[in-house]
Amino acid sequence: MTEIINIFFILFTFLALSAFPLNIYNQKFTHSIGVISIFDLVTLNLLLNIFALFVISFIVIDYSKIYISLLFFSISTNLFYFFSKKKYFKFFLNKEFIFFILISFIIFSSIARSPILSWDGIENWFFKAQFFFYNYNFFDLRESRGINYYPHLGTFLWGFFWKNSILQYEYTGRLIYIYIFLLSIFSISDLLYKNNFIKLFFSFFTILLCFDNFLFSGYQEVLLFSFLIFLSKYIYIYFLNEKRLILLVCFLILNLIPWIKNEGYLFVIIFTLSLSLLIGHFKIKKDILIFILFSWTLLIVKNFIFYKFLSFNPAHMGSLIFSFNFFDIFNLVFLIIQGLVIAFFKYKIWLLIIGSFIFYRNYNFSTKQKFFIKFLKINLIFYLLLIFVIYFSVINDFRGLNWWIDNSLDRLLYGISGFFIIQIILVTKYYKNYNLK
Repeated sequence: MTEIINIFFILFTFLALSAFPLNIYNQKFTHSIGVISIFDLVTLNLLLNIFALFVISFIVIDYSKIYISLLFFSISTNLFYFFSKKKYFKFFLNKEFIFFILISFIIFSSIARSPILSWDGIENWFFKAQFFFYNYNFFDLRESRGINYYPHLGTFLWGFFWKNSILQYEYTGRLIYIYIFLLSIFSISDLLYKNNFIKLFFSFFTILLCFDNFLFSGYQEVLLFSFLIFLSKYIYIYFLNEKRLILLVCFLILNLIPWIKNEGYLFVIIFTLSLSLLIGHFKIKKDILIFILFSWTLLIVKNFIFYKFLSFNPAHMGSLIFSFNFFDIFNLVFLIIQGLVIAFFKYKIWLLIIGSFIFYRNYNFSTKQKFFIKFLKINLIFYLLLIFVIYFSVINDFRGLNWWIDNSLDRLLYGISGFFIIQIILVTKYYKNYNLK
């Protein structure tokens, strides 16, 4: 019974913090940036809170006091709106959002029944979360067990919600990963706009294809997957309307990704390079240039902080000094292709992504949508090149290429897949002849 109460409490916490700054939004604001659904508002609110917690992670402070303050402010402001605007809470009482809460509770309960941690979760991520549980901050991570140059945002969220749960069981901190995972899928399903049944079916089907209990046992790929879904959705909206506020949302999401996992900085480079190749298609080129410039600046700042206070290893056990022959290259290509095929069938969402890129030519997309699909294709090419470069860098490692590919390629592809699910959305929409918003 206490476990159920604990799950209800942590779910209430996530929902409350997602609604915390809701009062700053109004119809004029939401229509001006093209987002009006409940999942858009919850996503934007949650991202703002995650950014606030990210900043707090660098400060010596009692995280429980921060939690209580955020929760109190959220409840008080929402109660104020409840009594002042009668239609306020009706906004939340729609079938999709209720289904989202129900699915969240079911999966939370499943994790609670078997709260196992994986090897990597224990060796490299658990102890960072534990540091934050005991009120340490980013600069104390040099003393933590595991690889200290791993980014900390995911483990800070883990430790923060672990500390601020009723029972203070470790797994309650990891439930935020599930919440963000589900929110990202329901949020992008909103692009199927007209038909609620299609949106619910797509959300449920995507969850079935993408939910991997093993990855929820301490791995950070789930957060990469979810943040890339958020990024793909809002950059798509930007391609359609070129609103600066939407680009700002994209900037926030993109520049939190390198603080989740090390390869996040490579994702930033790919995203900004892809934008730069298409900059001539945008009406306001200055905004894109500023976006790229500031993203690269923040990458430099992030790497400097790690170099100065923890340690810095952008290659992560790879090498920039190579000694190889043509047989090694042939073997590398063969093993990568083999690993890709295995990973595609393990995470079958990739089969749908590949199919959606093959068959999209049969549909009459608008000029802006074709422009966006071109952007996705450029990103996909860069990601394939990135996979080759990553494993080329460990070609001489004593563990061997087989070990590296068997233990990491599927997880790498899982995270990347989040960025391309929107292509399935676009093809599904045109197959059923529904209008995007």
